[in-house]
Amino acid sequence: MSFFTRPALLLRLAATLLVTVPVLSGCDTEPSYAKQIREQTEAQRALDEATIQAYLTRHNITGSQYTRTNSGLYLVSLTNGPATNPLITKGQKVTVNYVGKYIYEANDGVIFDNSSNNRTSCGCFSFTAGGGGIISGWEEAALLMRKGDRKLLLVPSELAYREVGYGSIPPYTPLLFDLEIQDVQ
Repeated sequence: MSFFTRPALLLRLAATLLVTVPVLSGCDTEPSYAKQIREQTEAQRALDEATIQAYLTRHNITGSQYTRTNSGLYLVSLTNGPATNPLITKGQKVTVNYVGKYIYEANDGVIFDNSSNNRTSCGCFSFTAGGGGIISGWEEAALLMRKGDRKLLLVPSELAYREVGYGSIPPYTPLLFDLEIQDVQ
């Protein structure tokens, strides 16, 4: 699943530019391009939040059924792994089954990707927690899960494919992943 890596590289480049250019300018005011990017980011966050809230409402998922992180990621528990299984930590190899779906009302539930189509014998996908190479929403969610957990991840576009999109996923698209942790090593 190499499509998880391109947005991470673009994100790092954009972050570097946002941090270094104002420092190099020596100016105490926010440059107009930085202000424009900040305003666009804030507007997109609000749109994504509204889209996710509309999805939750359409599917009768109430506040007691989900957790929202500070980044805007929503986790809806479907199955909890044994409490004796520790939370995943950075550096561990994580094997998952997943289904990725759109959440806009017009294409609600349409699958854009799933692990059973990745031509592995297990029909699964593996990654290293905290190692990059996957979307930010997965990075954050994995560290909040344990072996045996199955959660719906409602991922704002900022934590998915941002302004670049990928394949059939348009830019600025919040997404849903049904993610099940199969193994942790």
